[in-house]
Amino acid sequence: MTSLSLSHVALSKVSRRKLLLGSLALGSLSSFSSVIVAATPVDYVFLGFLSLSEFLTGKKDLSPILAQRYYLGLHDQFPDLPIKIETLSEEIQASGAASMDDYLLHGPTPAALSTATKIVSAWYLGIVGENPHKSLIAYSKALMFQPVSGALVIPSYGAGPLAWGIRPEPVMTFQGSLNEH
Repeated sequence: MTSLSLSHVALSKVSRRKLLLGSLALGSLSSFSSVIVAATPVDYVFLGFLSLSEFLTGKKDLSPILAQRYYLGLHDQFPDLPIKIETLSEEIQASGAASMDDYLLHGPTPAALSTATKIVSAWYLGIVGENPHKSLIAYSKALMFQPVSGALVIPSYGAGPLAWGIRPEPVMTFQGSLNEH
């Protein structure tokens, strides 16, 4: 008997009802575990970062998953990030600004402006950190591509092997050009 026929025999001994009940149990267990994980205190940090990011970028539909990735990436690069975020958030709240533009008119402190710039830069470029420790977090989901998303396709590959080298000199000339003999 081959291994294929053994697996076929094993599957034929499992009733459809047992298979359905097993998959339902597995599905409900996975959804229950996600509720437990979702209630962890760590998520409140990411939700706060997401809320701050939405204020700073002016976007209301930012991805919670990307917020978590950006936060973790920024935290790796800047271990004092929670303190900086708290200071920035308190300053924004104290200013009473309704938008980032209002906050900038209020005149943020240099430290708060630096933190805001790092966060906005991460969302727009998809990169966190500074040289030589930059990390790519998101490419096609970076906010810099949103304004042109209806007209341009986001490139996901290089332009070809010659795109990385020195551009060759043109060989063709046009009638009426100075190079004509």
